[in-house]
Amino acid sequence: MNWNRHGSGMRNTKMYLDLLVFALILSFLFKQFIFVAVISFLLLIALVQIIYFHRVGQKFDFVNDKNRIRLIKDTSSHFTLNFNNKGLPIWNANLIISFQKNIEPDRIFNTAVGDFHEVKIPFSIGYNKSVSLKVPIKGVSRGLARIKHLQVEIPHPLTEGSILLEFKPYILLDAIVFPTIYDINEDFAPSKLKQGELALNSSLFDDPFFPVGTREYEPGDQFHHIHWKASAKTQQLQTKIFTRVANVSVLFVINVGEKYNVLSDFEDKLEWLASYADACYKQDIPFSFALNIRASGKVPFVYLPLGSGDSHRIQAMELLSILSIANSLVPFDKLLAYLDIHEELPVATYVITNREDTFTPFLHRWEQRTNVIYKSSANAGGISHG
Repeated sequence: MNWNRHGSGMRNTKMYLDLLVFALILSFLFKQFIFVAVISFLLLIALVQIIYFHRVGQKFDFVNDKNRIRLIKDTSSHFTLNFNNKGLPIWNANLIISFQKNIEPDRIFNTAVGDFHEVKIPFSIGYNKSVSLKVPIKGVSRGLARIKHLQVEIPHPLTEGSILLEFKPYILLDAIVFPTIYDINEDFAPSKLKQGELALNSSLFDDPFFPVGTREYEPGDQFHHIHWKASAKTQQLQTKIFTRVANVSVLFVINVGEKYNVLSDFEDKLEWLASYADACYKQDIPFSFALNIRASGKVPFVYLPLGSGDSHRIQAMELLSILSIANSLVPFDKLLAYLDIHEELPVATYVITNREDTFTPFLHRWEQRTNVIYKSSANAGGISHG
């Protein structure tokens, strides 16, 4: 069974049952058969109550499917909770859920309990029925919100007291609030040395695997680029036109702290990085980032490898959403040294650090391999807060 059961009020019911049994015996002894009938009816009700108490919820289940709701601050969505019941019906119950405060219930009554919001929703489900409930939520601040408690409070149908069913397994439904994303007013320059894969009309490079049309032959065109079928149709030599491609890729390197302390602009830097990552995604530009926050694994700090596309964007946003000022730091020079040795630098590298001159030796070497763009703070240009 997936539920912990907690009951209240059954002691009074058992005392009531004992009293009825004693009264029934006395009625038989004094041959008061009308009282016997009345007490028997009340005794039957008490027995039904006890049976209901012990069996309700035995075949009641919450569909614990993995699902993550993705939000931005001040945007709304909902938790969808699905229940199946193949046992006794549940009437006039209350569903109680609590979750962390970086999301909040949207336009429904709730109670603040410590660092959690608690929501109570009327709930009923019949025999062999399924019920789906939607709990509206709104993003409040960056972070991951999990459902801490899921409980169903079932009142006794005939007497005082209730049964509390508390869901035991780890709840796989959660919500994540992404950092605030601003508009970026900046172009990402392509490499003049590498061909790459990104389509760009102003590029110097052609992709021979993707012809997009033909034109009349001009002196100097390569012989293997002639389109013979088109030439036969037009009775003039035709040359293939290819898609022009460029290499555009970006690495963001962010220093979020000094020594062992996170800087006060931590949230601003994460919003800056999220905004630039979103701009790269919209332009289909591969990007990666590194922050000097300690992480487990092969790379000792938070590092997202170079990639592009929708799944890469979601991975980036989720990674930025769960970072906290409580995380331990890696010295920024150690991060730069690791990247210098183990990673191939892309076309452009954006560096945000408060004391740029401290890391000059590394950054000067990088200028020979990539276009290094310095940002003294997270708000230094490129972001429109409109």
